[in-house]
Amino acid sequence: MAVDLLFDARHVRKSGIGTYIRVQLPALEEAVARHGLSLGILGDRDTLPCLRPTTRVVLASPDLAAMYSPAEQLVWRRAFEEVRPRAVWLPHYPYPLARLLPGNRRTLTYVTVHDTIHLLPKSLSGQGWARRAFARAMLGADAVSCSKIFTPSEATATTLKRIVRSARTMVTPIPVDEIWVEPAEKDLSPVSGPFLLYVGNTKRYKNLPLLIEAFSDIAQTIPHKLVIAGGGATLRTLDERVRRLADDNPDRVVLTGQLEFAALRALVASADLLVMPSLHEGAGLPPLEAMASHTAVLSSDVPVLRETCGDGADYFDPYDREGLADAIRTLCTDRAARDELAARGHAHVLGRQQRIRPSAAADEICAELRESGT
Repeated sequence: MAVDLLFDARHVRKSGIGTYIRVQLPALEEAVARHGLSLGILGDRDTLPCLRPTTRVVLASPDLAAMYSPAEQLVWRRAFEEVRPRAVWLPHYPYPLARLLPGNRRTLTYVTVHDTIHLLPKSLSGQGWARRAFARAMLGADAVSCSKIFTPSEATATTLKRIVRSARTMVTPIPVDEIWVEPAEKDLSPVSGPFLLYVGNTKRYKNLPLLIEAFSDIAQTIPHKLVIAGGGATLRTLDERVRRLADDNPDRVVLTGQLEFAALRALVASADLLVMPSLHEGAGLPPLEAMASHTAVLSSDVPVLRETCGDGADYFDPYDREGLADAIRTLCTDRAARDELAARGHAHVLGRQQRIRPSAAADEICAELRESGT
């Protein structure tokens, strides 16, 4: 039996894209029901999210197909054949080639492009020419053929329009999960004592060497440790410089690896300062999660983080090691300045939550489906 909309939720347990899927699912189910439409959720057998009884489950075949792989394209082709969707929404950028087959060419196609990091030079993206060419081809196909491309920031939408000026984009910022606003159990933090914190992966565009080097310049003038959370065993493969620099400062730089969510929340809430040194981002949720946890945020001064963090953060030049060191030292030694920054950040994230409509993308798709009537 055909469905009006097929949503790909296979990556629901991943970190960044998984957060996006988990936020979208309840809003999508509610919007589809409100518009009197039918919904199918594409998922792997062992990672299916909790769904309404009215939502149709479409099992991916093959199971556990890797993102960006030929197997993923096969998953979409078989799903198209099974449910003949009037529209499909994919929460990452590879274009579904199955749409080009006879019988699928009228299918409305929507994708979410979180960032354009795969287009960056290899020195930042870590991607060779073949992967960068693949990304450009897929993003170009999206820009030409998709009914709408959802992005979490104006900065990402602007980049897409540089690829194809006519790309139909819609900015739908990602809200912070409300659980971050609730009090955390700080006793669950795996690190004690004063510390500043980085949360995220260790890919080259994250610019972690600058943070570690700036911290090492002032480590003897502050009592804080530098905690890097989320990298785990992938540190060496994602950015080999990070492990080497961390090994040079074993008493002051702590690598926690991946943490259970309760421990991560406690860690963020216990930090004196969260530092976001990125050279590029799609949106940047860790600073917002820190703000929601009453933790002060120091962010690199790049357009997307200015857009996300607004006046809730202090900023530094992501190429200026000395400037970052001075900013860290000031905030680590001036409690009043740090508290003022934390209060400013908390007010910013609460105001941002009020302005965001989580169902914006779902409502847009449903409205277009109702208008198309085919």
